[in-house]
Amino acid sequence: MDNRCTTIGGLSFALVLGSPLALAEQGGSSTAPATLVLEDVQIQGSAQTPTSTVDGVVATRSATGSKTDTDMAKVPQSISVVGRTQMDQQNAQTVAQALKYTPGVFADARADGLFDGLFIRGFGGFGGLANFSKLLDGLPLQSGQYLATPAVDAYLLERVDVLKGPASVLYGQASPGGVVNMVSKRPTDTPLHEVQVQAGSRGEKQVAADFSGPLDEEGVWSYRLTGMSRRADTQIDHTEEQRVAIAPSLTWRPNDDTSLTLLASYQKDPSSYYTGWVPAQGSVLGSSSGKISRHFNPGEPSVDAYDREQTLFGYQFEHRFNDTWTFRQNTRYMDLNAEYKGYMVNYTNPYSATTGELNRLADHSIEKQQSFSVDNQLQSQFATGALQHTLLLGLEYDEAKSSMRFGRSYDVAGINYLSPVYASSPGLPALSSHTVQKPQQTGLYLQDQMELGKWTFLAGLRQDWAKTRTEDKVAGSHGSQKDQDLTGRLGVVYAFDNGLSPYASYSTSFEPVVGTDAQGQAFKPTKGEQYEVGVKYQPVGWDSFITLSAFQIKQKDVRTTDPDNAFYYVQTGEVRIRGAELEGHANLTEQLSLVAGYSVLDPEVTKDTTKANEGNRPVSVPLSQASAWLDYAFGGALDGVSAGIGVRHIGKSYGDTSNDLSVDAYTLVDAALRYDLQKAAPVLRGWSVAVNVDNLNDKHYVASCFSAGGCFYGQERTAVASLKYAW
Repeated sequence: MDNRCTTIGGLSFALVLGSPLALAEQGGSSTAPATLVLEDVQIQGSAQTPTSTVDGVVATRSATGSKTDTDMAKVPQSISVVGRTQMDQQNAQTVAQALKYTPGVFADARADGLFDGLFIRGFGGFGGLANFSKLLDGLPLQSGQYLATPAVDAYLLERVDVLKGPASVLYGQASPGGVVNMVSKRPTDTPLHEVQVQAGSRGEKQVAADFSGPLDEEGVWSYRLTGMSRRADTQIDHTEEQRVAIAPSLTWRPNDDTSLTLLASYQKDPSSYYTGWVPAQGSVLGSSSGKISRHFNPGEPSVDAYDREQTLFGYQFEHRFNDTWTFRQNTRYMDLNAEYKGYMVNYTNPYSATTGELNRLADHSIEKQQSFSVDNQLQSQFATGALQHTLLLGLEYDEAKSSMRFGRSYDVAGINYLSPVYASSPGLPALSSHTVQKPQQTGLYLQDQMELGKWTFLAGLRQDWAKTRTEDKVAGSHGSQKDQDLTGRLGVVYAFDNGLSPYASYSTSFEPVVGTDAQGQAFKPTKGEQYEVGVKYQPVGWDSFITLSAFQIKQKDVRTTDPDNAFYYVQTGEVRIRGAELEGHANLTEQLSLVAGYSVLDPEVTKDTTKANEGNRPVSVPLSQASAWLDYAFGGALDGVSAGIGVRHIGKSYGDTSNDLSVDAYTLVDAALRYDLQKAAPVLRGWSVAVNVDNLNDKHYVASCFSAGGCFYGQERTAVASLKYAW
């Protein structure tokens, strides 16, 4: 039996470790201590899981890097996690906003809240054409043929994970830059209730609510219901964004070995504006006609609109047979409808001979898409001698059917950015094409996570079979394309006692490329490979997680313009990106937290059909990024007040393939101020107010360019005030 001494209210007690629990008073007048016998006491704690709330700003576990519940320090690849606390501190309303303090992720490419356009380690894109891989709860969110791109409002999410580098072993078709895995809010074991209203400087109005908890005394059934509605002007004249979303979920957990969670959501973005671009001359570059205003609308307000409606439904099932075997099945069905109507600057020929006049084009697209994904996982935990194994065998199947009716016209009136005049009924191009695509993918994968003392080894292989059938409904023709590829992954980590965990890894990826060359030959999948070395550090006694990594990614068989036929592509391109990243998340004290990062990239086009482009930088990729967010809760006379301050620096990038156009670096400041109203009056318990300001210094900047005819202004200063009640 062991005793532990403590002092309470001037009396010294000993905690007698045994049964029953007893507190013995020490130093009394009696020679024998007085013993107070208590009832049995249960001490409970909740460990962090890959889907639970992140403790402050420091995440330690994730399933995104392995599809198993794994300590992030044991995954030999860089993983970044933004949890609910950080999203709330910064009032992130989109996934892109949530990731703006994540090194290696360029989330400021355009001021647009509809598509979450991102670049990860130099690979990605703008809006609906972004080619980074987007996941929700580990399953792919499949995009349509043009602008039918799914998105999930940040308020519906518990956390956002980024696995950097190739991830095809786990997820099949994937960008070599990495994948973004959004983790949905799901039912909690303890009651949770929150309502919130917001108002902002752009005429923003938002209401949101989040309710969760058990439905029965035994905790077998639990629920969550999250919803929001928002309307706001954009910084472009005569435009707005609207959104309404609701996400119900239900968990059935009859025992510790079995669980089933139903996840559903409905989101609609009616009559929202898809932010257009302006040419470099007049924005990045000087112009004899004058500067283009960042509020200038190059479209037609009477017709421009993007309408998206998406419905998601699926489940996550898990059953643990015994100490060795566990089976999981995750599924999701998505129905997505999108219509885009818009006038925009003709980026291939933007300038007119008339002073201040810009040439335009008009698009009209109607897209419908249904998709289904299922991922079956069989996990086995066993030992072979001193080697501990977590073996994962998986079979994934994804299919979709997308329909697009599309029309484009270059024969439309231009617009003068010095004195724009908008037509009352400008009309839209006829829907002259109708294409139906049916992609399918089947992947069989095997992964083994092995631990031997302080060593962790990871090895994985995946074989994918992909097929796409394309039908031209107007021409009455059809074609199909089949691809298959074997991808792999190897890595090793060594954990020192002082919290340092150096690692090294090699991983590969593939992405099918739909289409044919001028000779009618189907394109091969693009392939990527990455070498990465680094160290993960969890200082003993500190609640923090630091990652330092260096990497090289090479993507082969990239499409480039056919030198003999400008209307077709050939696959002779190659891109190589070398870089380094430093990222730290720390809960320094109970009052102070820090998120900081730095990344530097050396991107290069190593092969191109236009030989003059070889050795150049890929477009829109910042050569460096640095950021820091500090959040502090005051005490004393300022008890209840907390504040955050953040700085983001985006380095220089290039805006065309010839690198004749460059976009200057820029630095932005963000700030937040919050107050717990209970500190002013106890009757206001649960009430709090907050103000968030992005681009506090109101920096006027161009965020990026994709050509001399297409540049995006960055977001001007915005302020949002929030009132929240939680109980």
